[in-house]
Amino acid sequence: MKAVVIAAGKGTRMQPLTLTTSKGMLPVANKPILQWTCEFLDFCDEIIIIVNENQRDIISHFLNNKKIQLRFQDEPLGTGHALLQAEGIKGKFIVMYGDDVYGKEDIENISKLNENAMSSFSSENPKIYGVIETKDEWVVDLEEKPNLPKTSLVNCGLYLFDENIFSYLKKIPISPRGEYELTDAIKAMLADGVKIRNHNVSVWIPLSYPWNILDANKYLLDKYGEKIHPSVELRPGAVIEEPVAIDAGSVIGPNCYVRKYSSIGKNCKVGQAVEIKNSIVMDNSFVSHLSYVGDSIIGRNCNVGGGTLFTNLRLDDKNVKMEINGVRVDSGRRKLGGIVGDNVKIGARVTIMPGKRIWPDIMVPACMTVNEDIKTEIPLSSFRQKSSE
Repeated sequence: MKAVVIAAGKGTRMQPLTLTTSKGMLPVANKPILQWTCEFLDFCDEIIIIVNENQRDIISHFLNNKKIQLRFQDEPLGTGHALLQAEGIKGKFIVMYGDDVYGKEDIENISKLNENAMSSFSSENPKIYGVIETKDEWVVDLEEKPNLPKTSLVNCGLYLFDENIFSYLKKIPISPRGEYELTDAIKAMLADGVKIRNHNVSVWIPLSYPWNILDANKYLLDKYGEKIHPSVELRPGAVIEEPVAIDAGSVIGPNCYVRKYSSIGKNCKVGQAVEIKNSIVMDNSFVSHLSYVGDSIIGRNCNVGGGTLFTNLRLDDKNVKMEINGVRVDSGRRKLGGIVGDNVKIGARVTIMPGKRIWPDIMVPACMTVNEDIKTEIPLSSFRQKSSE
């Protein structure tokens, strides 16, 4: 069995995290998303990952893996164009998106089917996805983001095809948004009477927005348990609430409280009396004494000053919204903290309000309240207190 993993997308909705890291290389439970995907495909004898030439982190991570072949999508022309880069495969093969999380059992089950198949997931909000209509376990129609969905079943991007898919991909026209869509090829197959089986899955976490990383982190820690590296140093009074992931070389200071569903990367330092709850702290980042990090993501090589608060709950108890590509998006979460890119330095006693983001390489002055996204450097002179005379 072979598998094709589509991972060439830019992930703009994941900014600031994807400004320095490919979406598929973002860590979840201290492993890149794509690494989890490849481990779930361990029953395959070959995995083809579709990337673009700028994804140096993906290329270097998988370059020497003999089981994995990298193929390049030169232009961002859509999922159909991406899959076409894998042309040449014979027989059945799996197709999936490398930046979503699926259940390993669901992936194995679809591989055992004899027919073309596409996976569906029952969604509470189907109108934002492609909706699948079925009859007697067979797909009969696929409609993209309908205003009035006929069913709650949505296309979750896990497929089983044979080599005939490539002939359909070559015939589809470019879509109104300027891309060649895999779903258009599927519609053409249905129109020609090609049978496609519906395959229901139990797990699908689409990683579209930053908070979805926290959802995936929770699922993987629940499923596969805590992972605390033997070299981790736990200072006196530190309390660890399972499940968590703490990677090699990290130090958890005295009287810290690391609550469940938190992941702390390599060589991190968590200072005295810090509380970290349901959050991700990436490699080589420091969180100084008396800070609180709730439902948040901190990138690599960050320094969080003492007494900093990543607040995660609105006073009115409503869902936290985040501005994504100029649009206010409801996260669906009552609790959501801040999202911090790589190489950020945060001064002491900073308060980051729920759902706010800080771009990479920013310095945030001490005692500031972050109530808007910070995308450009803040002049330190704006915050220097005038000395009294």
